[in-house]
Amino acid sequence: MRTPASVIRTSAEITLRRPRSADEYQKVLSQILREAEKVSQLIEQLLVLERVNAGSVTLPMIRTDVTKPLESACQQANLLAEAKQLTFRASVPEQPIWVQGDDSSLERLFLILLDNAVKYTPSGGRIQVHLWSEDGFAVADIRETRIGIAADDLPHVFDRFYRADRARSRESGGTGLGLAIGRWIAEAYKGEIRAESGPSKGLLFQVRLPLSAD
Repeated sequence: MRTPASVIRTSAEITLRRPRSADEYQKVLSQILREAEKVSQLIEQLLVLERVNAGSVTLPMIRTDVTKPLESACQQANLLAEAKQLTFRASVPEQPIWVQGDDSSLERLFLILLDNAVKYTPSGGRIQVHLWSEDGFAVADIRETRIGIAADDLPHVFDRFYRADRARSRESGGTGLGLAIGRWIAEAYKGEIRAESGPSKGLLFQVRLPLSAD
């Protein structure tokens, strides 16, 4: 948390050293707001993980059509992708795919993965989402065309505070906690989440959730 806090303090101190124009004040205040939002996001994520550690968080277990939270997450991610000039494609079945879960938690899981994809896919790149069911599982693939992640980094992408490309993570405002929360949500619903990457293959996140009985 030191980095955004330092930016906020330094920006305010420098700005207060002399009178400035309205445009200059607006520019500095906008920067302070962005950094404050980063701190707020980090605090929220830390509180979630701390409650997980303490065992005080339980997620609702409701028979849920997983196509709905995924579609909602895709709608939001598509807007972010358009702003970054990314091609976004989603293939979600019209028929329900039932799992044990909760709309808001599953939407948060998918948004974490889609937001990560948008942040780290270069402009002009492509994000593809595909949902289907097989062998008793609902399977969601989120594929992006970033350069990829080194083999040494790949096993650690779900670790807290781990960032394979620290420079780009700082630039994009990543905290290194989102994927850890995503893995916790998937595992809370008896599912799993994994990442695959390789040279010229981009990055694939796959979520597998057990299908719900009728």
